[in-house]
Amino acid sequence: MKTKKNILLITTGGTIAGEYANKKDNQPTIQVQKIIQTSLKTIELETNINVSIDVFELCEVDSSDILPEHWIAIGDKIFEEYDQFDAFIITHGTNTLAYTATALSFSFENLEKSIVLTGSQIPYGNSGSDAVMNLENSIRVAIGISPSIKGVVVVFGSHIISGVRAKKITDFDYDAFKSYTASSIGRIGREIMINELHLAKHVSYLKKSTSTISENKLIKNNCFDMHVVSLTEFPGMSSSVFKALVEENNTRGFILRSFGAGDVSNNLEKGLQYLKEKKIPIVITSQAPNAISNFQVNKPGLRLYKNKLAIPAWDMSIESQTVKLSWLLGQNYSYSEIMEEMIIDYRGEIHVELTKKKYDDI
Repeated sequence: MKTKKNILLITTGGTIAGEYANKKDNQPTIQVQKIIQTSLKTIELETNINVSIDVFELCEVDSSDILPEHWIAIGDKIFEEYDQFDAFIITHGTNTLAYTATALSFSFENLEKSIVLTGSQIPYGNSGSDAVMNLENSIRVAIGISPSIKGVVVVFGSHIISGVRAKKITDFDYDAFKSYTASSIGRIGREIMINELHLAKHVSYLKKSTSTISENKLIKNNCFDMHVVSLTEFPGMSSSVFKALVEENNTRGFILRSFGAGDVSNNLEKGLQYLKEKKIPIVITSQAPNAISNFQVNKPGLRLYKNKLAIPAWDMSIESQTVKLSWLLGQNYSYSEIMEEMIIDYRGEIHVELTKKKYDDI
């Protein structure tokens, strides 16, 4: 007797649905249905699983136009349908897929099912399209072909990546995403090869509730406050930019891509002092790829730490930093709480062992 698995596939548009520049007569939902039909034939022939997929069209936009409202709508739909389906797949454009994956990771607690995000580099029906492969692999992960992978993951190309670690690295290659500063949960090809250590760590974040009443109940908390500004430091940048953005735009939090290991120029110290006085958190990351912003390497970083002027991003991706800060603001955490909570590992977004290092020069 065949096992049956019910999947809800939520479409948001993007290249996988056939959306790209100069495309005419685009029918994205029909495109996705065609991909599903192709994928299921292969999977059902190779497994003893009868897979049923319902499609829900949330929106049809380029992912550059995905907004926090879409994160909330996806989360609400999953919460609403949680008991009716065994797993969930979201098809999404690649540009902001990592932001959506991170937002969904923070939105849920006590997840016992798979939420898989995927997309494609080339539209279905075009020569060399990876649409069928990516959706087929997403279904394989979602239905739990050994081993079972719960929680929010990105399945793209040959990688299975934790939702809070996904980063787009190319507009060309089929492996468009990598796991930022950490290994993938697994690789997927003819077989699914899992890194057991990383899978165990990923799953360990799914149950975070301290309430015995809600221990096994899905908890949704998808409020995001997007009064956040992300800036890139450059030599000679004016410190007055922070005050202007707070007073004119009601900015409640900042992300600053600085130098080295979080080495902000002395030139910006007046602006950082202003933010501290106004109790507006600022997270400092690095412009260097794969760098760890820890305030431990050079004098500028040590000065930030001594004066408690900013929050080190450590090894969080820019996507995780931005979504996490907006999520904490959305929960109405105080300034002092955010200063602490940003460097607490909620979903695997930050390697907590790094943050336990001592500041030997202080």
